[in-house]
Amino acid sequence: MKSVLLRGATVALFLGALAYPALAEDAADTIKIGVVAAESGAFVSAGHTLPAGVSLAVKEINDEGGVKVGDKTYKLELLKRDDRTDISTAIAATQELVRDEKVAAIFGSETHDFTLAMAKITQPAKVLHFAGNSTLAKVLTDSSVASGGEDHYLFQTEPQEFQRSGSTARGVLKLLEPLVGHPLKKSVLIVGNDATGQFLSSYYLAALKSEGQEVPDIIFYPPDTTDFSPFLTRAKSLKPDVVHFWYNGDSTLTALPQALELGVAPSYFLFGVDPGIWKEQGLSADVPVAMSCVPVCWGESSNPKAKAYFDAYFAAGAPKGVTSSVSLLYYDYVHFLAEAWEKAGSLDPDKTVEALKTLHHKGVVSDDLAFNATHQVTHATEVCAAAPGGDITCAMQEPPADAPKQ
Repeated sequence: MKSVLLRGATVALFLGALAYPALAEDAADTIKIGVVAAESGAFVSAGHTLPAGVSLAVKEINDEGGVKVGDKTYKLELLKRDDRTDISTAIAATQELVRDEKVAAIFGSETHDFTLAMAKITQPAKVLHFAGNSTLAKVLTDSSVASGGEDHYLFQTEPQEFQRSGSTARGVLKLLEPLVGHPLKKSVLIVGNDATGQFLSSYYLAALKSEGQEVPDIIFYPPDTTDFSPFLTRAKSLKPDVVHFWYNGDSTLTALPQALELGVAPSYFLFGVDPGIWKEQGLSADVPVAMSCVPVCWGESSNPKAKAYFDAYFAAGAPKGVTSSVSLLYYDYVHFLAEAWEKAGSLDPDKTVEALKTLHHKGVVSDDLAFNATHQVTHATEVCAAAPGGDITCAMQEPPADAPKQ
């Protein structure tokens, strides 16, 4: 989900990873899988959703009898490691899971650069690696995922960023325009000024322009901002039809009341804020407010499978948070992997990769989850809009086929 700057010295210290043998079965009837995620530290809001989603999938699979591979049935054993939002910890945890625990697969991390560092360990060891980072297109190429390639066992469980940004922008404008009551022509982006905000907003800017929006320069704010009035005053002077807040949901919820008080725009968009949080916090606005989820909302959804999933997810003890939906970037793929092992009739990682590339899995996010030739998925993103009266409408928006020109 997120990207942080990766210091070369840290990488040099930890990435001398040997090709540890990826032995899936530590016990005769058990397959070990691992999760590395930020269960503490700055990224905990998204990080805690990974082990929660994977844990639920593991429980469901085991409760249904396990994974039948050939003539043998296995139970899954989940090993969770907290990277504490620290790249050195993430690397050390991955080394331990691969070398000492001999996991067959790893899920995580929620941060782009952490994932790349972890892949330096998982890939030589032939450990299947699933990560919900929309930025992995930079490394997943035809040559890198080919047999013998450096990323042959790495899979991206979130659509490419141009797709996610494209579906989000289109969905936001489509839902807001009838509520505003006139054509939406000008958008202003207000974004947290860090590596992730800079990267993601470049794609969203291109997506808005491809939808015909006039977009002035992006307004960046320091990540620890609590008083947004200088940035909002500047935005108001541009006379926008929509103000789009990217990408930190917690900061967005701090900024929106200030924007409403200043009357900055006739409509707003909050990236990564679930309508469940909107309702639970008793939020309201006198103008339309759109929200998006990554990838499906828990508080209000047009996806018929979402309610059953999130009922089970929260019943298992997961907290209701701004980014709870991120768990689906991992939950579906534990089931997908189990199906691949069964189809391959083997735990051999190369046979499993071939099975993953040919399967079409029915998940919560989509009835047709499939990896393309470069190990990436494509699916819709859910966008919702709260009308001034409080009614919330949601819709799944399909992504564009091609990236817009930036």
